[in-house]
Amino acid sequence: MPEIDGYVHGDFSWVDLCTEEPDKAKEFYSALFGLTFHDELEGSEVVYTLGLKGDKPVLGLLEKPQQMCEMGIPNVWETYISVDNADDALAKVAPAGGTPMGPVMEPSGAGRMVVVADPTGAVAILWEALGQDGAALKSEHGTLCWNQLLTSDVDKALAFYSELLGWTPIPLDVDGSVGISHNDEMIASAGPLPAPVIPPHWAVYFAVDDCDATAAQCQELGGHVVVPPMDTPPGRMAQLVDDTGAMFWVITLNPDFSMD
Repeated sequence: MPEIDGYVHGDFSWVDLCTEEPDKAKEFYSALFGLTFHDELEGSEVVYTLGLKGDKPVLGLLEKPQQMCEMGIPNVWETYISVDNADDALAKVAPAGGTPMGPVMEPSGAGRMVVVADPTGAVAILWEALGQDGAALKSEHGTLCWNQLLTSDVDKALAFYSELLGWTPIPLDVDGSVGISHNDEMIASAGPLPAPVIPPHWAVYFAVDDCDATAAQCQELGGHVVVPPMDTPPGRMAQLVDDTGAMFWVITLNPDFSMD
């Protein structure tokens, strides 16, 4: 995929890993995805680290705040969705049935953000770009290629996002899954939780050249394979856990598959 020039309202634009062990995570994803890492802020401020493919930013990494640690929130990949204006988006969250998790924040001048929970409890970050639009590359080895909402109530959750972001749900003939269309393009999917003990969340998928080799390397690096590599219409995929406990998916994309 060519370099991405920017994102519009409602696009998935970024992911970052919120982890108690950022240095350990850097080593893991550097080895697994072939990325390099650059710290943006240092000293007394919160350190935010960019994951780079070549010289292109493709994901982020930050140390989990102490408050989240005390609440028992696990290390987690966070999903960002672009909005035209963070204040306007925040004002629509509660009327649409969601819950604001705090005020609009402006970290480091790169953009303005607000953390929200949909009506089923899945958390996403709404991002108004100022200096950092999002991932400069997608669907290449070690970069984001897909987002999937796993939720206890697909219809309820997507009604919220549709009102907030202008998405259009497209029913799929696959285990109750629903495609998410935006600007006439399928950008994500949603489906029921695989197990009731798992809380609603946005799952992230990274493209890899060889799913089986990546799964094996994950284990060698101290991670775990939750769902072994399996063939699906979009490609061969596996669910992995890094060596700090954060879950994610990898997929070797099927070039002949299209959801459009």
